[in-house]
Amino acid sequence: MVALGLAAVVAIIVAFGKLLGGPADPIGFGAQPQSAPSQVDPTHGDDGVVEHDPSPSPVVPTNDAQAMSVANKFAQQWIKHDRSATAWLDALRPHSTDTLVGELEGVDPDGVPADRVTGEARMEAFAATYVEVVIPIDAGLLRLRMVTERGRWLVDGIDWERV
Repeated sequence: MVALGLAAVVAIIVAFGKLLGGPADPIGFGAQPQSAPSQVDPTHGDDGVVEHDPSPSPVVPTNDAQAMSVANKFAQQWIKHDRSATAWLDALRPHSTDTLVGELEGVDPDGVPADRVTGEARMEAFAATYVEVVIPIDAGLLRLRMVTERGRWLVDGIDWERV
């Protein structure tokens, strides 16, 4: 009986709200526009989809032959880890940025995971002054991050991955 009484009260409140309330959709959800605009104001900017060139122009590094040469010289010195840390670093220094030399100070060359280069280097260009040269070594792939500094290509980062 109580449930029936509550249902009647709810029904009366809903009916009373519909009679005294405004439009059926006061927020505007589902309401149809009164009329479509007949023209677009030419002073307003275009809000359409911005089209981007789907095929960016290829990146061509400046003097990529020099980058490959420096990378190969660096790799040949990097794999020669049968010498003192000072001699190893001194051999890498002419091909490296000051930042990389600072990171390599104190490194034990015995930790170098390779003994020989096993294939041809290839270049992956990212910008006109930033490339990565990948060199196959007996332990996987040596990745050298190359940047231009004072008009010359230098190695700025080293990584290697097993394959």
